[in-house]
Amino acid sequence: MATDTPRGEVTLWEDFVKDNSDLNETNVDGATQDITTRHGGWWRQVMAGDDADAALLANELVFEADEGFQMIYEWRGFFTTANVAAAFLGFSDDPVETNAIPTEDENGAQNVANATDCVGFLIEGETDLTWLAGGVQNTVGNDTAQPIALTAGPDAANSVAQTLRLELNPNDSGTVLYFINGDLVSTQTAYFRSQIVYCACVASDDRNGAFNLDTDYIYAMAPRS
Repeated sequence: MATDTPRGEVTLWEDFVKDNSDLNETNVDGATQDITTRHGGWWRQVMAGDDADAALLANELVFEADEGFQMIYEWRGFFTTANVAAAFLGFSDDPVETNAIPTEDENGAQNVANATDCVGFLIEGETDLTWLAGGVQNTVGNDTAQPIALTAGPDAANSVAQTLRLELNPNDSGTVLYFINGDLVSTQTAYFRSQIVYCACVASDDRNGAFNLDTDYIYAMAPRS
């Protein structure tokens, strides 16, 4: 038998069936997060709407596309009040980010001062309910203008659950496939640094309106090296 078998997979599956998640929790200002009473197990991040709260839920740094691909991230959930919500859902380089939100697109300008590297879905509900494809590579935004609007997919809506999925591989300097509710809505190349080790995360931030981000599950997977 070869010494490097079985290869298997590196897998995160969190569906919130116990009160204390094994994931890292970072809360800024008055933000809170915990399991909420809902069939199937759901996690709730609570934003007060004072333009100061933010929350991050993340596993450890274990996913690298150069060592195992395709690298998958999937999230299912919803916002209670989508038109005031801000969030980042995907892979980041810090599971305990001090400011909680890896990157965001506030007031038409992307904040790239937090994560050094991240890639995923963004939303800025006060501006538009359309999901965005974006992130940061070595402190620079993935797109030189703004994160890319995923107009081929459905917008976010109040209390309507959606499934968001990323598929990453290192081809063409980092290729990402974006799916919403099972449909491919965008393919981006040269979009992330594949040699970085990432965590899977859910992060939200508030503006001037209160909302909850409710998560049904987080799934991330890559083949072992």
